[in-house]
Amino acid sequence: MSLLLGVEETPRRLSRRRRSNRKKPPQRLDPLEEFNLSFDKCQIEDDYPIEIPKKLLYPYMEDLLKKKLSVRESALRTLVEEFETNVQSKFARKYFFTLVRRCHNCLKRGSTTEIELALQLIGLVALTLGEGDYAHEIYEDSFVFLPQVLLKSKLSHAVKVMECLSIVTLVGAKDSVDTERSMNFIWEFMSQESKHPSSVAASAISAWALLFSDVEKRSISPKKWKGLIPYLLKQLEEDDEYVNGASIEALALIFENGSLEKFSNQAEEYASIKDMKDGIMKEIKRICNDIKQDVSKILEDDYDKKTTLTFGGTRVSFTTWSQFKQINYIRRYLGYGFTNHMMENEHLHNFFRFAPVTSECSDVVELCKPEFEEMAVRVFLPEIRRKDCKKRIYLSPSSLLSKGRTKLRNKHRSLAEETKAGHFDEEDFD
Repeated sequence: MSLLLGVEETPRRLSRRRRSNRKKPPQRLDPLEEFNLSFDKCQIEDDYPIEIPKKLLYPYMEDLLKKKLSVRESALRTLVEEFETNVQSKFARKYFFTLVRRCHNCLKRGSTTEIELALQLIGLVALTLGEGDYAHEIYEDSFVFLPQVLLKSKLSHAVKVMECLSIVTLVGAKDSVDTERSMNFIWEFMSQESKHPSSVAASAISAWALLFSDVEKRSISPKKWKGLIPYLLKQLEEDDEYVNGASIEALALIFENGSLEKFSNQAEEYASIKDMKDGIMKEIKRICNDIKQDVSKILEDDYDKKTTLTFGGTRVSFTTWSQFKQINYIRRYLGYGFTNHMMENEHLHNFFRFAPVTSECSDVVELCKPEFEEMAVRVFLPEIRRKDCKKRIYLSPSSLLSKGRTKLRNKHRSLAEETKAGHFDEEDFD
């Protein structure tokens, strides 16, 4: 399955000693072709987790205190690789406070590489922890350090800041108020008068759309987003595939949500929501041409949204743009480790309502053998005949007791043979 929009960077290659164990990255497509394919109805081939031994991470966390820049960068790179490829739940729960605080120190004094790795690691730690008090504490802290990084870097780290904020909020927000707080931060950044580079603009729109996909219709503020649809229509006029794709994606989520009047300051000009949607679609088709026209078809009501993914033999289906946006964004963020996280990360299981089939229970039928069985026959005989009939009842091959014992022995013999062979037919023992 092609990945949605590659606004974020392609997953970074691992060191030489690990590269042989990894799958090759997907072939890069033209941005709009990639976007178009990702929104098409598709069936994904079976994707199985990659077995990569876990490292002891404590020494690398300690290296984040070193004065030498190269040592800190190397430690961050290793920690990012480990949290990407393996679900480090125990380590994250035990050391999350120390790990995040040391990432904050890297943000204050680090190089460009160190800052971007630290931002990525914070998001990965939150995604590993899952929802709860720990992730919410990271979310609260993000509104202290992320604005500072954005202001200090003068947009050089804006893409990573948007990624970090969107992931931390998706996991750590306790309610729609928290989510809209982050959305508002991104919207204020998006709507600045100064024009942002295309990669930054596309990343901000994509991050806002991710958070919007997790907000219920009734929770959306009726006043905060009045200028959003005009802004997105303006972005469609830009001659940049990434920005165009991110804008179409956000419009698809808004159309699916149905609250168009909350996202435009021109709602009063239309008699109904349907008329408003028709007017917006007419404007989109006017702006779009050639390949853009093909991408805009996802906004049509009759477009088939169903998509099926398969992980380790277990299928999970998505029928809404919101679900598809979330799975695609997290897939890009985790890169090579996405399948491992889908199979082992409990937070993703709960978030996507996905229960993978594990190796312990797949294609295995438990063979139960009783510890003790006996055959008994109750026969009523008058006292006068008991001595004469004893041999016929207990010793005769054709007696009920002998037949029962023979049946029981045959059952045990069959069970032993099937146990040795490694399988059995359940119908044989019903």
